[in-house]
Amino acid sequence: MAKVNFKDTVVGTFVVIVSFCLVCSVVVSSAVVALDPFKAAAVANDRQVNILKVSGVKDNGKIADIFKEHIVAHLVDVDTGDLIDDDKAVADGIVSSKDAIEGYNFASLAKKDGTSVKINKEDDAAGILTHSKYMPVYFAKDGGKTVRIILPFYGQALWSTVYGYVAVSPEDGNTILGVTFYSHGETPGLGGEIDNPNFQKKWEGKKIQIDGNYAFKICKNAKDNQIDALSGATLTSNGVDNTAKYWFDVGYKPFLEKISKGEISVNE
Repeated sequence: MAKVNFKDTVVGTFVVIVSFCLVCSVVVSSAVVALDPFKAAAVANDRQVNILKVSGVKDNGKIADIFKEHIVAHLVDVDTGDLIDDDKAVADGIVSSKDAIEGYNFASLAKKDGTSVKINKEDDAAGILTHSKYMPVYFAKDGGKTVRIILPFYGQALWSTVYGYVAVSPEDGNTILGVTFYSHGETPGLGGEIDNPNFQKKWEGKKIQIDGNYAFKICKNAKDNQIDALSGATLTSNGVDNTAKYWFDVGYKPFLEKISKGEISVNE
């Protein structure tokens, strides 16, 4: 009787397949672990690039160096509008270190118990349901003086959650100085035109509040303090408008009011 090779049996074939899968799993897992530092560096670089876009700071040089020289990150308690002392943030376990404030993952923490706050339905124009208890804010410095305060904001548009940064004046906490969007899935050529510098430039100089009333708006036939909606992208425009309304008139309102009243020092 001919001798049967073990690897030609059903059991042998199964063993070979399992062994191959295990080897592949080890290789893939090792690659993921090895690439983690590079992924983290890429995410940090992308964040810094987008913050610098609205900072008013010239980015002639290495991004990380320019960011370190001109941008100071803080955490703000969204509900109270108070800045959290950096040392207290570390002591209370909000962040692991002062350096971690810059990359505070508000989007992830907004979905977790203990680090999130439920938004009242009538206030949730952005359609995000919850927000992180704390949000990172960035003070752009020039010659030691704060020239812009940069706020991350996000909300639901037509097809996706739109993420961006908006810069406001530290003088009044009420004048928009710049905006950029760094992540979204809106239709190219239509809603995707929120990336268009011409659309973003229209935000500059607009007031958030006028005579104590929320005044900024993206709409058709814009006038005064409004800006024109994107042509052919009404639903995306509405989504971005609602996102701005939530963060300006609800989310960051306590913080911006304290800036406008001089209750928060921006030049310490």
